[in-house]
Amino acid sequence: MKNRMEGWIPTRRLLKITEFADKFCGKTEPIHRYIYLYFDKVLRVSMTDGCAIADMFFSKEFFPFKQTYKISIQHLKGLLKGLKEEENPFIRMLALDEGLKIDLENMALNIESEDKTKPEFKIDKIFNKSPIKINKKTFVDSLDFSSILAMEGDIINIISDSNGNMWNYYQSFNMSTYSFIGKSNISFSRGIPYVTVRHIIKSLSLLSEEIIDIFFLDDSIILKGKGYNIKICNVINPVIESINMEFKSLEEKRLNIKEIKKIMNKAFTALPVHIKVYIIFGKDSYILAKDGKTTLSWKINLKFENQYLMEINHRKFRSILSRMDDEIIVKTNEKKITFIDKNKYLEIYVKEFKNLQYVDNPKF
Repeated sequence: MKNRMEGWIPTRRLLKITEFADKFCGKTEPIHRYIYLYFDKVLRVSMTDGCAIADMFFSKEFFPFKQTYKISIQHLKGLLKGLKEEENPFIRMLALDEGLKIDLENMALNIESEDKTKPEFKIDKIFNKSPIKINKKTFVDSLDFSSILAMEGDIINIISDSNGNMWNYYQSFNMSTYSFIGKSNISFSRGIPYVTVRHIIKSLSLLSEEIIDIFFLDDSIILKGKGYNIKICNVINPVIESINMEFKSLEEKRLNIKEIKKIMNKAFTALPVHIKVYIIFGKDSYILAKDGKTTLSWKINLKFENQYLMEINHRKFRSILSRMDDEIIVKTNEKKITFIDKNKYLEIYVKEFKNLQYVDNPKF
């Protein structure tokens, strides 16, 4: 006798699961743009982006079945596009041995059964470990800020130093981003692939709960929240003793960078991606770029006692500033300039420095 399990699932829940999966699996690898529907005490789904695996509660209002059904995220988006939830509060789902059928309005999805293994992981390893409890928004904002400099193929670091301070950070050749997350009673030093970090940021931002539990295992990082578990692949970094954002500064100013943000928006439109852009802080401050035989410059209404020349990636710099408040603190010395917004830090290495106390009419 064939198994035939019929149920009605909330449209709102399917919409949320599909939106989450769309962000979590990303668009880089089409082979990962699927959810896997299965039954384990309740109706559940799992998904992966090739590094991270998410397993989520779907619905408890469904009859048990044995198969695993692999469903295209793109097909679900097409099924649900333009759907008015108030007109279709529930969606009919029929689970058969030969496949799964989903009916909605004038469209139906018929998914044949496959011998595919769903992405899964065991979470019993975490039961003897104490979690680090973190505010989800703080965690997401920290990941977002620290990773914005990076590109595909890069690794974003998350560490707890010897002082019990938890940080996310990324270092490039001339700009580095640091974000303080909070305190931790365990030491760790891990790296997460940039692409997966961006997927985690976008998908977790859709969830409403305020607190998540984080577990650091030997081979992975586990995020546990209400109705979901996420396992993230990682690499073990060399141990970092401490990250110290305090340094002896030549100048320290509280600045409004709204003007610089506006200039960088203009530079984003005016300049190609790989053009070198320079910031000069001094008695006269300005931003300078040369594109072929054209030189573009923007004056900045900022004054410093010394003169500092920095080379920046103007698009990355623009993205970083957009994640900082207008009112920030800037600290400078001969080697670096640090932009500070509460728990966020941007370091830019100084390419040329001149002490104006000993130089008349200085020019770079």
